[in-house]
This record gives sequence, structure tokens and C-alpha cells, in this order.
Amino acid sequence: MPRLLPRLLKILQDAPEPNTLTRSSGYTRFKKRVSIKNVIPEAPTFTSEGRTHSILLDNANPIIDGHLYNRHKALPPKVRLVKPLQNSGEHDHPREMTNEEREWWSSPYLRMLASPLRECQITHKKLPCDFLIRLAPVRLPVPQGVRQQHHILVPEGIEHPKFKPRRSTSAYYMICWKDAPTSRLPLRKFSQNLTVQPLLSVRIGHQLRLRVLQELELLTKRLAASPLDDPCSDVRQTNSIPHKDAVALMVVPPVNQNPETKEKPQSSAQLDIADIIQSDSDSSESSLRCLPPLSVLHPTMSDDIGSPVLPIAQAPLYHGLSLFPARPLRATLHKALCKLLDAERKARSRSLPASGSFEHEESPPRVRGDAKGSHAFLLCSNQQTAKRADVVPLAIALWRLRMWEGQAYGSADETSHWEISAGWRLSWAEQMY
Repeated sequence: MPRLLPRLLKILQDAPEPNTLTRSSGYTRFKKRVSIKNVIPEAPTFTSEGRTHSILLDNANPIIDGHLYNRHKALPPKVRLVKPLQNSGEHDHPREMTNEEREWWSSPYLRMLASPLRECQITHKKLPCDFLIRLAPVRLPVPQGVRQQHHILVPEGIEHPKFKPRRSTSAYYMICWKDAPTSRLPLRKFSQNLTVQPLLSVRIGHQLRLRVLQELELLTKRLAASPLDDPCSDVRQTNSIPHKDAVALMVVPPVNQNPETKEKPQSSAQLDIADIIQSDSDSSESSLRCLPPLSVLHPTMSDDIGSPVLPIAQAPLYHGLSLFPARPLRATLHKALCKLLDAERKARSRSLPASGSFEHEESPPRVRGDAKGSHAFLLCSNQQTAKRADVVPLAIALWRLRMWEGQAYGSADETSHWEISAGWRLSWAEQMY
């Protein structure tokens, strides 16, 4: 040991200083996808006509070199190619999506249906993983000398991987519904000492709300497209969302000050489990004020003539008071939406042509009364907005939170028929609601 310590100190002194700018934040970047698609050689004939030697002596034959004749898929297209194509000698070049493919990509519902299939351990049905909640077993620390290990199921993969990456490889899935009977989880099937985490539904609901805030932060950095018009007045008058590409409409007013302390809540996304339970109890006590529903589906106005076969397209309207009951989280949501709107305004102002000097320009008059902008934020997604920024992850995060709160299961007006053999769930929802 006396000889080892001086050598370690010398190595530490000679080592270069760590670069704080390139320090990893826990987000592991995926490796660049390499295409394995190749040119399939022409299939030779197995007849002896015109041959001077056996087919086994050919340079490439399907008997010995069978791997050369395997067909592989091409790389998926990209929404937008930043760099121009270069002749690198590869057979599979990256290509940009067509208008039709980009229109499919901009739909949050098609994106959710295209997610990988996983089996729900409660219903034993295979569903897209965006309709499920991922649960991972975590080993609990045990005292020294105890050989028996205990595991507990915790939610994983709900938050964005840039903020909280996945840690485990094995996981189980359950339906995205807070009132789903967790007692149906076959815990003994996976481990004899596996238990469910206490307050599991509270933690999942909090992480789903964090995912919405994280998607808003990432969307702001990409200068997401969001219309600057006032859509709320048209919704109240026509009971429909006046935009055919609308995927969500969020009504999030600023949080008022506390009537007791006379202070406005500070925006914070880091809450303890005790604060979440306290906010839930406060919201249950204030439920006598007839809070609005978490979301309501409204038809979108379109210039196209409605088809007698397909239903009318609808978009959800989310109420911020029911969507984020906790006041600090709701303040963070309103701040993130205002920041997103400000980033869009700046992006649009930079895109306008320069009008010369701004010295003689008059400031716009101050609006009053009904002319003021509402607290409604409209999210739109189409093939044009997909080129600039992807709004679909935010719409999916909102829809998953809507499913978790029971909007896709318990509402009598919006009875869902998308799940096959859901008789047990419908009967359970009738008992719960």
C-alpha cells in the first residue's frame, strides 16, 4: 500500500482535466444505424446447359454462399434530410419521406398503433406498448448475512430517455389505467419474492405528468410550430376545434396566488411523494367546486366532405386544472407553454422580411376585454410541421395521461371499443365509476 499510493497520486496529477461540456447526463446516444441491405446477385440456373463446370465452383452460388441471397430491409426514411446525398458507394442511401409518409408520421394515433407489441400481464392481450405501462423489478437492499433477495416492481421507461434512461432489460407491462386491478399481476410467475411498490398509481401518474413537461421542454428547443391565433372563442361558439390538423387543445390559465399565504406557487417539477399525496388530497377536497373533466373530445372542422363510413375526426381538449392538480406542476406547465409560444413568436419574427428601421414604427395598441388572447394553446401536426419539429411525442404523452386517468375507459359518453374482449374491463369500470 505505501508504494501504491504515490503512484496513484502521480497518475491523477498527470491525467487531463475532465471536460464538463462533454460530460454525459445519463442519456446514452444510440449508435448510427448501418444498413445491411446488399445487391442480390442474379440467381443461376441449375441446369447443365451451357456449363463447363459444376455450380459449386462458381464465385457466388446459392448453395455455399447462401447468405449473399438473403434479402434485408432498407433503412427507414427520415422526415428531413439535413445533408445532401453523397455518392458513398453504398447500395442503400438514406431517403426523405414522401408527403404521404410524412402525413402518416405526423399522426399521434398511427404512431401509437405502430409501437412494438407487448403482452399485458393483467388482460393477457397483446397491445402496442404506448397503450401499456412498463414495470421493472428492482432488487431491494438486504442486511448483511441475509441470502434471500426481495424485488419490487417500479415504473420505468415512462419519462423521456434523455432525462431518465432505462436501467433494466427485463420488464413487465400492464394496461395504462390507474384503476386496473394490480392484484391480477402474476407476481409469483416471475419471482417468489416480488411485490408491488406502494403508491404505485401515484408514482405512475406523477411520471406521466413529468413526461408532458419534458416533451414541452424538448419541443421548445426545436421551435415547435404552434398557431398564434385565439382558438378558445371559436370552440365555445361552435363546440368544435377550428383546425383540421389539430391534435390537442390545452386550456391552462396561470395559477392564482394562495388565498392563505397570498403568494403564487413556484414552478417546480421535483416533488416528493408526500407532496404528491398532499396535492391529491387537496384536489379531492376541492372537488365540490365541480371541476371540469380532464379532457373532452371535440370534432375538428375540415373543408373535406365527411365520409359516410369513417367517423368525424376529433381532437381532445385538456383542462389544465384537472390535468395537473398539483399547483407547482401546473405552474411549471403554464411556464413551459408560454416559453414554447415565445420561442415560436421569435422564430416567426426572424422569418419575416426586414422592413427597414424600427424607429418610426408604432407600438401596437393595448387590447382589452374580449380582444385579449385566451389561455388556450393549440397543438397542430401535419406533414409541414413534421419537417420543422415533431409534435407527436407531446400529443402521445397527453393521451397516455388521459388513458391513465380513466378517460378512455370510464366515461359513458366516450365508451371505447378499440380493445378486443374487454368485457372484464368494462364491467370493472362500471363498478369503479
